[in-house]
Amino acid sequence: MSTSEKIAESALQLFYRQGYHGTGVEQLSQEAGVTKKTLYRHFPSKELLIEAALERRDHDFMARLESALAAVEAKARPLAYIDFIEAWARSEDFHGCAFINASAEYAGSAEPPHVLARLHKHKVMAALEQACREAGCKQPAAAGQLFLIGEGLIVASQVGGVQVPLFEAARSMVAALA
Repeated sequence: MSTSEKIAESALQLFYRQGYHGTGVEQLSQEAGVTKKTLYRHFPSKELLIEAALERRDHDFMARLESALAAVEAKARPLAYIDFIEAWARSEDFHGCAFINASAEYAGSAEPPHVLARLHKHKVMAALEQACREAGCKQPAAAGQLFLIGEGLIVASQVGGVQVPLFEAARSMVAALA
């Protein structure tokens, strides 16, 4: 792993746990095990580091999502998305969606973290459109409904922890999309 990758990965973990504005450059350099000078040589501003961290998160998240969907037969992929979210929400280091968090902290629609969040959500939606198409969902809006159910589960789990009745309700709604 290169120094830039190590810094971006360390930053991603801190930003995800503490927020973007709540994480200082001193802490970022300490977590990455580099001096501030080295950090700034690789990332001339904290904003560029935030962008690199979000791009890394997007790549990693989409790879995990695509793997989870590909691991089941086509017809089961919409429900597999709910299973994917539940497993993620139950993980020890779950702090919600890094992109929802970024768009909340950088609310201006033209701010780079907000733009990256929007692009990420478009990629998730595209993956769900493909999953619903492959599953043979008959409702034209199935992917949009699946997307909204997933986003709601992510936020509800971040705020209140995993609530089994919500996931059961989500599975019932998704089963009806077929």
